[in-house]
Amino acid sequence: MRKTDLAMLFAMTALLAVIPSTVSAEQGLIIHKALSLDMAMSMAQGSLEKCRSLGYKCAITVLDGTGRTIIALQDDGANLHRFDVSRKKAYTALVYRRPSKDVVQGWSKKTAEPVPLLEGTMPNPPIEGTIDMGGGIPILVGSEVIGAIAVSGGPNWDMDEACANAGLAKVADKLK
Repeated sequence: MRKTDLAMLFAMTALLAVIPSTVSAEQGLIIHKALSLDMAMSMAQGSLEKCRSLGYKCAITVLDGTGRTIIALQDDGANLHRFDVSRKKAYTALVYRRPSKDVVQGWSKKTAEPVPLLEGTMPNPPIEGTIDMGGGIPILVGSEVIGAIAVSGGPNWDMDEACANAGLAKVADKLK
């Protein structure tokens, strides 16, 4: 084998090693990051610890990127509706790809304006399963939304969001 042939073979091998995701995508495979059950449990536990340290009886939901519930829990003594509300908050954050509080604020601003409504700023939840309450946070790896976490049961949305963020902080080093 000549030196130029060997160099060409090496260059082609290197090129193929660099572009496997393009080849896979063309073949119909989609490669993405996903939450594990262990990571979801760590997030939920971190949120629960924060809620308890503040004296709140909360419910916590972690959804994967498709909207399926990975883990949902409700602390002893939490009000009955908290479980359902935390799921809807997480789903709202997932669907709109931003904190549910930001979605609600967008809806609120839009109801006061006499201009046509834009997507994500509709007054009232227009997508079944969403809710007009804060406390849901999308779970991001870079700019990719891979799930959502939400808390319901604090005295206000900011405290629910703080508890959800405590759960995210517990696994922040793994969300890269």
